[in-house]
Amino acid sequence: MSGGVLFLAANTPRSQAYAQVMSARGIAVARAILYDRPGAVQPGKADLPARPNISTPVPLADPLIPLTQSLAELTDDIRRVEAESVNDQAMLEAVRGAAAEGFEFVIYSGYGGQVISKAILDAGLPFLHAHSGWLPQYRGSTTIFYSLLAGMGCGVSVINTAPEIDQGPILARRQYPAPRKGVDIDYFYDPAIRADIMAEVVIEWQSRGRPEEIPPDGEPANYYVVHPVLKHLALLGLEGDDAD
Repeated sequence: MSGGVLFLAANTPRSQAYAQVMSARGIAVARAILYDRPGAVQPGKADLPARPNISTPVPLADPLIPLTQSLAELTDDIRRVEAESVNDQAMLEAVRGAAAEGFEFVIYSGYGGQVISKAILDAGLPFLHAHSGWLPQYRGSTTIFYSLLAGMGCGVSVINTAPEIDQGPILARRQYPAPRKGVDIDYFYDPAIRADIMAEVVIEWQSRGRPEEIPPDGEPANYYVVHPVLKHLALLGLEGDDAD
């Protein structure tokens, strides 16, 4: 499977967005690994709100389309792994197996808050991760809300993941406008903008080879889970009505 692409997808709204966008743009992957553990309480497993009928700069994922359906449009090789973390032993074995088969890189869409272990990264495959923050100035958790508070819109950076949080070579960055009021950022807009730029990076890599790295600029800054009051203030600053 020399040159193949592995899509490593936790069972989350973000993975739904990735799979739907890649399918819409005609991207094929050699293998998809879908991981979760039935009955486990995990981030991203809550019931989704309804998709809003509000115009957005990028398409929002349809939560009614099963992730498995979208994955089947990307590849004939879908493997399910019972694991609550990307760092579970079963996941390590799956990644090492893909590396031994000659896969080229991994499209990573995991559970929020999990840091990929050095053992996984040492398997030898580049892990492409889309972080919803303009790197290196917005490292850490829920940076999209800090960016909105600063009037900076919503930055997304695609990196070749390193063991340190939100570090590693930057392959792409883009600033997206803030969504209108009534668009759920956590479940819809954040996954949508990550999926949009990730798809572009994958298309470039598959057609022209690995993208050139973007030299980091500005002073690095780390952020932690946003306080509910700050998140509320960020949402209050959004423009537009709650519905069209």
